[in-house]
Amino acid sequence: MLNEEHITRKPRYLQYFAAFCVGLLQLSQCASLSWGSPTLSLLLKSDSPIGKPITIDDAAWMFATIYFGVIVGCVFLVLLLEILGPKQILIAGAILAIMSWIVLGISKSLEMLVIGRVIAGVGDGLSSPCISIYICEIASNDIRGRLGAIPLFVGIFGNLFLAGAGRYLEYTTLIVSCAVFPITFLVLFSLMPDSPYFLMKKGRRFAAERNLMRLLGVETAGEVAPVLREVEETVEREIRQLTFIQSLLTPQFRQALLIVFVGHNIVNFCGLPFMSAYLHVLASSGSISMSDELTSLFFRIVQVPAVVFGGLLVDKLGRKPLLCLSSQGASVALFGLGAYIYLDGVMNLETVSFLPVLCLTMYGFFVFSGILMYLPYFVVGEIFTARTKKVGCLVVTCYSSVIVFFQLQISGSMYESWGLHTICWLFGGVCFLGVLFGVFLLPETKGKSFAEIQSNLRSAHEENNASRIV
Repeated sequence: MLNEEHITRKPRYLQYFAAFCVGLLQLSQCASLSWGSPTLSLLLKSDSPIGKPITIDDAAWMFATIYFGVIVGCVFLVLLLEILGPKQILIAGAILAIMSWIVLGISKSLEMLVIGRVIAGVGDGLSSPCISIYICEIASNDIRGRLGAIPLFVGIFGNLFLAGAGRYLEYTTLIVSCAVFPITFLVLFSLMPDSPYFLMKKGRRFAAERNLMRLLGVETAGEVAPVLREVEETVEREIRQLTFIQSLLTPQFRQALLIVFVGHNIVNFCGLPFMSAYLHVLASSGSISMSDELTSLFFRIVQVPAVVFGGLLVDKLGRKPLLCLSSQGASVALFGLGAYIYLDGVMNLETVSFLPVLCLTMYGFFVFSGILMYLPYFVVGEIFTARTKKVGCLVVTCYSSVIVFFQLQISGSMYESWGLHTICWLFGGVCFLGVLFGVFLLPETKGKSFAEIQSNLRSAHEENNASRIV
């Protein structure tokens, strides 16, 4: 958000609690994405909870339609972000999440299940990009990265809940349990302050001042006057200098879009969707054998300390070193796993049969300690201006949804045609590209205000132009 070195440092508990509340919504979104894993076996049975069994093909399309909903939700985000602001958008996303669980709970046909999944996707597409936007706009510069890790940390427990308890709960009980998350979010988040940037853009200066006082933990308006002035100047500079269309044509926007687009490609092709789908096959390639449930649960438990590790270091080391470290670690783990699977077919590797589980553990740790924590949406909240964030969110979220949709659809063909070892090496190579991306393209935003970030992007573009002329 802003640089507050000139005011007395106060506890900023409200910022942490707001990030936790937003994490409850992300927890709901993670539970929605993982919902199919424990319920598929129930829906395939003759005594299916919807009255008749569905086929595997039906299930594939039912689970994939959530990404169609995400695209629709992103379109609504572009139309509504400037009108409602990030806080109200997040609340709308939670309401849609509750509606989706209600529809899934009362469904008696495949068509109703599809409608429920689409509604969930619309809610995710509408609110998921706003998680980083809201946090970046309420967070102090020195803890912005740490706050950004909190929603991911809380969200992981949605996956853990579905992996651990999902298979043992009755269909309706599971849905009711999942609906508790967005309901709890609505109750708590309604008490949280709105973005000072959004309020200032709407001309509500007094409300922005009061919210800043709450966020910074101060009691007098004079203590936040310099901070409020910086918010006001940042907003006025954007509105005064350029129209919305002109903002989209600036070199800074194109550079920010390139950075986020490349970053999303690394996330999309780092292998996580495929590795999650074929987790048990990969783990059982060695002599250490675990059940599907235990393998899935163990892989998700590893993500918890990974997020804590990344959250503690991101505001100390910075975004670039953390991304390079996590990308390198994930790459080494995948190359090692691919080598084991390849050599296991031509020689006896019994003495190192623990390697598949070790490599998968390393992969899960390094991916969640850096790559997935900050690239997908957090960087969007940092490097786009207030006026261009919605377009940036639309482009990268729609693109990523399409890529993940087709990646899940063709994962079986990839497995059969290329072999697991080739796929591991392919994804490992993409993870290594994350190191190059972190070194040469990703800007360091640690401890910087929005104005400083835009100034750095502008300076980088001018330097590139000067080097071309020379």
